[in-house]
Amino acid sequence: MDPLSITAAVVGIAAPVVHSIHLLSEDIEKIVEAPETLDSLRNDLLSVDQALASLQTVSDAQWKSLGETVANQSKLATTSCGESCDRFRTALSRWTRHSENGKLSLRDRAIVGFFKQGYVKSMSDQLQHCKITLTSVVAIATLHSSLQQTQATEEMMTTISKKETKIAESIAVTDKQLAEANAKLGALCLAKAEQDETEADRASAISQVAVEQTVLKDSRTLLDELLSGIHTAATNACKDQTRVTRVVNHFGPQNEGMQIGVNHGAISGITFGKK
Repeated sequence: MDPLSITAAVVGIAAPVVHSIHLLSEDIEKIVEAPETLDSLRNDLLSVDQALASLQTVSDAQWKSLGETVANQSKLATTSCGESCDRFRTALSRWTRHSENGKLSLRDRAIVGFFKQGYVKSMSDQLQHCKITLTSVVAIATLHSSLQQTQATEEMMTTISKKETKIAESIAVTDKQLAEANAKLGALCLAKAEQDETEADRASAISQVAVEQTVLKDSRTLLDELLSGIHTAATNACKDQTRVTRVVNHFGPQNEGMQIGVNHGAISGITFGKK
């Protein structure tokens, strides 16, 4: 893997996605007295925007330490987020087609219908998980850099343990969300359209949940890879700690002097000369 090409690719992919996020956020902001679900979605968009900004700071060396799988899955997660934002903008335009000057008409307030609510909820869940995934990548990239720049200490081992726990928790959340996505998909397929909702609304909601499922599965792969990387880092750090040894052997007719095997620390309490 050429880390330079990965870095350039990530930045190149992130830029248009950030643009899509901003456009969708602006569209939602223009809606006067927007439903609470849409206001919450704007917060999710902001979180992903911040996560993408952090992702673009990952250095060439950090991408190399993370590995090719993590790099590819990070690009995939970013791309999927942008595509979902573009699709949601199209759906939002359709939902508000009877409204003017940002005010939702009575007809368009049917956005609270089951299919549309399902679409918004799935979109929100996808954005939240995208944020978790990208921030996890940045956190582990930073950890790898710290391990390369400093000697393994008890404090560093504690940090590794905390990161390991955090990723394991994210994996558990992913598994839970996958189960919920399966349930949502089943409910959408069986539900009847509410007033002013169409089969197109049902199809859009089902399509979004299917995308969410795919994103969650891909994220699971990425998180597993990050966890494996932490295990490797922890093993190497433990080896660094045990490598610091001191072997002392008196020698010579006067039993004076000393021999040192491997030493990485300061030597103190030693007097040279006869006893």
